[in-house]
Amino acid sequence: MAAPLRIDTRQQLGKHNAKNRWFAEHGVETVAVKLDAGDYAYAPSNILIDTKKDVDELSMDCGKDHARFVREIDRAAASGCRLVVLIEQHPEYNDRENLRHWSGYVCRKCRKCDPNGGDRCATRKYTPMHGARLAKILDKLEENHGAKFVFCSKSKSAQIICDMMGIPYD
Repeated sequence: MAAPLRIDTRQQLGKHNAKNRWFAEHGVETVAVKLDAGDYAYAPSNILIDTKKDVDELSMDCGKDHARFVREIDRAAASGCRLVVLIEQHPEYNDRENLRHWSGYVCRKCRKCDPNGGDRCATRKYTPMHGARLAKILDKLEENHGAKFVFCSKSKSAQIICDMMGIPYD
């Protein structure tokens, strides 16, 4: 019998029902435990997976929460694992050129400036995260800290988690 997929106990309740349902339907045994890094771990694999619901959540981790996020990536590396961040939105953003044209929620709502053009926000005291800056940060996190960023559709994330970690399923 295969080892169970370990799921971090700090996952938000109700936000991962589709993945949990997919695991159950495909015979993937799961167990909830506190993980030091990532949201998903599987004993024989050296990959830890952290999920983000969308690019806006990723941009917050790469901007305002950057230092904490880097510490999490480095904790994974120190334990001999690679952190793969699975962003459940816009698979086309796997092409960093497409990601460079992304605008965050704040800018999509405001529409008074062009942050991708390097403008400061006309209504805020800071410049919100924009696609070109986010793409550059992801490149540096991959290069300097060994993380990997993968974009996928929400409906495919559970299967991608299993495939990346080598978890057998029905």
